[in-house]
Amino acid sequence: MSRQLWRDLAVMMGIFLLLIALLVPAIHRSRTAARMSSAKNNLKQIGLALHNYHDTFGCFPPGGVIREDGTAMHGWMMSMMPFLDAHPFSMMIDYNRPWDSPENVPVYQIQIPSYQIPGRDMSLADDGYAVTVYQGNPNLLHRNSSIKLRQIRKGTAHNWLAGEVTGKYQPWGYPFNWRPLGTKLCDGPDSFGQHAWDGAHLLLVDGSEHFYSTETAPEILQALADAPPIATGAQTAVPPRTFIIGEYEWERIDLQSDPQGENQYIVKVLRSPAGLPLKMSVCSKYIVRPGDEPEYKGKGAVFLFLAHIGPQTDIASTLKDTTLREETTPKQWAANMKLLKSIQQQLPQTDAQ
Repeated sequence: MSRQLWRDLAVMMGIFLLLIALLVPAIHRSRTAARMSSAKNNLKQIGLALHNYHDTFGCFPPGGVIREDGTAMHGWMMSMMPFLDAHPFSMMIDYNRPWDSPENVPVYQIQIPSYQIPGRDMSLADDGYAVTVYQGNPNLLHRNSSIKLRQIRKGTAHNWLAGEVTGKYQPWGYPFNWRPLGTKLCDGPDSFGQHAWDGAHLLLVDGSEHFYSTETAPEILQALADAPPIATGAQTAVPPRTFIIGEYEWERIDLQSDPQGENQYIVKVLRSPAGLPLKMSVCSKYIVRPGDEPEYKGKGAVFLFLAHIGPQTDIASTLKDTTLREETTPKQWAANMKLLKSIQQQLPQTDAQ
């Protein structure tokens, strides 16, 4: 091969590499811009849901419903769920039980797109709950709050409702999803902001969304943080709890039952990043057959809780009065008990449920 040909090939390779070097940053910027646009739209949807809640009930939802004995029930993200596209999930919650009761796990483990940054895998909390990147304004969304628009004395364009946090993500169903704004963005895991775009989107009370860069003057953020009404320390107090976020995963294992029965049955097993089982529940789903009319849009989209299985649970006694027992033959029942016990033996003995 001649030297001229080698030179031509080298020039072509150089041009090719130069094009790649120019295109990669452009593609990255394009993807970042698309995610920022989607994240901004998420806040818009949250704002619409909060205002629709206010139109219906005359106030914004409580940041968290906390009983007098300190039992945490449900938070603002669930309260406004009927006004989001995820409305069917709000009908599957047992509001008379705490958010973290086994009966409510099947819903709170679902990842809600409106509560996350598009294109980003948020993983799960160590208890198997799906998390959110958004936190609320503690002055407006706190313990048993019921803030009305007329209480926003500096004007709805000068106060904020929610925004993107930098770290220490929490389950979206957690009844304590609020956080002080602070005076600096992207300033550690306790702050607001996303390092990927050097700033944060904030939802203002008037329903508009605005991007604030890390160069935003502290005085501007301080003015937002101090906008009345100001909640008391007791109202905004949160438990000293940090959720571990990681590659936790819910595994779904089918159980045997009558194929002509009304329900499908599974055991859901939460596995650690190492693959070890941490908790398990038996769930059912009503089978919508041709000609059936579902009770509501999305019926059957979520497996409903039947029973929690802890390391000391008597499985047969716990499930004997459920529809699973009714819709299985003796042989199927025995096979299911064998499977469930084999998983149960691997559960950590610290399971308190």
